Amino acid sequence: MALPPQLRPFAIGDSQAPHCLELYLDFTCPFSAKQLRGVDTHLLPLVMPGGQYAGKVRVLLRPYPQPWHSTAPLLCEAAVAVARLAAPRGSGKDYDAEWTKLCNADDNAAWVFARKLMEVQESYFDGPARNKNADQIRAEMASLVISSLGEAPRVHTGRPLLQAPEKGLPLGQAIKNLLRVEKEGNAGSACVSDVKWCVKMGRQNGIHVTPTAVWDGLVNGSIGSSFGADEWKEFLAKEIGNEP
Repeated sequence: MALPPQLRPFAIGDSQAPHCLELYLDFTCPFSAKQLRGVDTHLLPLVMPGGQYAGKVRVLLRPYPQPWHSTAPLLCEAAVAVARLAAPRGSGKDYDAEWTKLCNADDNAAWVFARKLMEVQESYFDGPARNKNADQIRAEMASLVISSLGEAPRVHTGRPLLQAPEKGLPLGQAIKNLLRVEKEGNAGSACVSDVKWCVKMGRQNGIHVTPTAVWDGLVNGSIGSSFGADEWKEFLAKEIGNEP
């Protein structure tokens, strides 16, 4: 299934894979967090390089903020900002190599940040976040991006997982620029158009609850948030089997 160029980092796996799994997730939904953990732990080892079904499945994360979760759009906005910064720019071999690198979840800043949002989601449930305004949450999101995609990777690997596209611009400032809302008007941040796109995609396809899984373009209610290794193996055996 398609993604706008600036949101392509939400996809991992071979872009030419014959099958596609789309995950409609709300970053403040506990069951969405559970499903993402299960996919990370049990599904990806099966479909990434070295797995039994390597090259067979492309996995798309589709952020889908639910309106009854008051902070969900702000977390979605932050995830979109990371995806926009993670998307390679330019052309040529280096450009292609960067996109290929993003097919691996651990090298993909958008995917890594989605994991981090799920880890901290309880802090943004309605109760704990009830006294925070939107600008406070946006500032916390910028700090989370810096710590999880800038500082932590630099400590472990010597380089950040995400950098600002403009030379000399700090990562934190790049994120703040994308999340900033002007004092006048009702235009929202620079990421609002992409958040709208994510929501429109879900509405168009009749997505009502999160998590919802879509397999090869159709909603598949058999895929549960509690899927473990056995369930994913059984599902893939049924849907893919011994395809060449």
